[in-house]
Amino acid sequence: MNYKIVSGRYETGTEEQKSGYRFLFGEDNIQYKFDLYFHWYNLVHEVGHCIVEKYGKHMSKVEEEMYVNEFAVAYYRHVGETNRLSELEGILKEIIDKVPSPVPQGQTFTSYFESIWGTEALNNVMIYGFFQLNSVLEAMKKENDLNDITRELGVALSESETVGCSEEISSANAETFLKTAIENLKLLGLDVPGISLELVDNPMIQCAQNAE
Repeated sequence: MNYKIVSGRYETGTEEQKSGYRFLFGEDNIQYKFDLYFHWYNLVHEVGHCIVEKYGKHMSKVEEEMYVNEFAVAYYRHVGETNRLSELEGILKEIIDKVPSPVPQGQTFTSYFESIWGTEALNNVMIYGFFQLNSVLEAMKKENDLNDITRELGVALSESETVGCSEEISSANAETFLKTAIENLKLLGLDVPGISLELVDNPMIQCAQNAE
């Protein structure tokens, strides 16, 4: 099965679509922050979803989101992209510090989001944003090795050399980042399915789906 990552660009969104991201990321340097998250980090997050399905790994939706965040963080550490990861971590910490936690007292982070997954409550930008960004920060705290992550899929990585990608952070370079990650993961011994990228105007759309 082949997949397509559909990723919206901030610069082509409407003012209404941009407003939620301005609240999260702030006005300062928002284009760069958006692209660092969605057109660098999140591309590997979405690849993780495709690989989870390819290997038939069964888990709840919340568990899968947390797993693919650990996968993406571990991948970028493995290929030596620690500076950009640290930069992203600083940005996300600033966001989380100003977004109130929606988790009710007495509930854990995981149990709360398991309880609202698939409901209208999750369509709230702030609630979903808190879940996803907090999950990335938690993955960064764990510092799991990529080998530890892929063993859960039944894969022991090879010791092949990987290549970095130092292109400028932008939606224009998103496909280069994606292709580099896919080639690296293949070199490491993962059976990566066919994955293409479609950039769209609506910045609210960020997902991986089966390709027609």
